[in-house]
Amino acid sequence: MIRFAFSVVAPTLMRQYGFSPQTMGYILSGWNWSYTAGLTVAGLMVDRFGPYIVLGIGSLIWGVSTIALPVSAAAVSLFLLRLVFGVGQTPLIPAGAHTVSRLFSVDERARAIAIAFAGNQVGLAIGATLAAFILATFGWQAVFYVIGGASLLLTAAWFSLYPDKTIGKPASARNDNAQRIPWISLFGYRSTWGIAFGQMGYLYAYFFFVTWLPGYLVLERKMTLLSSGIVGALPFWAGLVGTLGGGWLGDYLIKRGVSTTRSRKSIIGTGLSLSTVLVITAAFADEAWLAVTLLTLCVGSLRLATGSANSFPIDLAPRPMVGALTGIQNFFGSIGGLLAPIVTGYIVSATGSFTASFVVAGGMALFGAISYVFIVGPIPALRAGSTRQSVLELSSTRKSE
Repeated sequence: MIRFAFSVVAPTLMRQYGFSPQTMGYILSGWNWSYTAGLTVAGLMVDRFGPYIVLGIGSLIWGVSTIALPVSAAAVSLFLLRLVFGVGQTPLIPAGAHTVSRLFSVDERARAIAIAFAGNQVGLAIGATLAAFILATFGWQAVFYVIGGASLLLTAAWFSLYPDKTIGKPASARNDNAQRIPWISLFGYRSTWGIAFGQMGYLYAYFFFVTWLPGYLVLERKMTLLSSGIVGALPFWAGLVGTLGGGWLGDYLIKRGVSTTRSRKSIIGTGLSLSTVLVITAAFADEAWLAVTLLTLCVGSLRLATGSANSFPIDLAPRPMVGALTGIQNFFGSIGGLLAPIVTGYIVSATGSFTASFVVAGGMALFGAISYVFIVGPIPALRAGSTRQSVLELSSTRKSE
């Protein structure tokens, strides 16, 4: 919700303070610079200290930095405060992967990941409408006071309600030390590069929508703030359905005897390829209703890949290294997410239209599909509900032999 709120406010800031599309592209990307830089470290910290304390501190940082955002309307200060926000966000995905790896079996993971990431889509969908209403009624500063304050309440809930409050490695994980491998050695495996490049393409396309969809609706389709808030929520409601549906389908296929490799790759490949076709078609749609319909279907298709794509690090890494591999995957993914608003800003400034930026987003989604399907190696076959020996563990065993 906080990520998308700034995108809703962006057209107002551009008009009120004279920010160009290039300048706004950098401000929109601000959180992603520190987020990207910190992901690999955050993954190691989650593996070392556990999700409870690392994510709790991170959520405190991102809530406080959001409330502080309206302290200045200068481009540099907005960018810097978004940098601080990004630091707080770094543990989010590694902490989720770490928790899922310990609590869910192979035929439950895609659903567990999908349910966790469904909160992302609910936040975006509700945030689009809520931020637009607050913006139109109380001004842009109030958007961040309200949403940042609500985030701090959820931080308190996290510290109170998260069930495993262990700080450090739990006793049940001590035997995992034998499976730990050097962090840098993860880059020696083909599958690491496959999920890294795949996530780069996927998150470029995804953050194209998260950062510039409200601007597209207001600047190119000439919608009002309130109407853009309502219409802009539709793709993310479809994304919610796609996220949950993709997670359910992934686990269903595994339970029906489909290999984990085929289940993961078929869903990712289909979702990202279909989103490529839809977003490029939307780029050339003359009618606003048709473009919105196509973009809604596009985000729904894109999010089909979420559960399977984010299950890969859990499938591939030795258990003590899940956070580290997740950090690597999302480090590269965040490079794509970081570039999306900047590249889009330059394209819009140069052409006066969003058309070419839609085509680029579609091309990046296709790049993600190719990487996940053709570069990632096979996952060892497992019975439903069993613990797994990872691809990297098997590879390490072969090397030692």
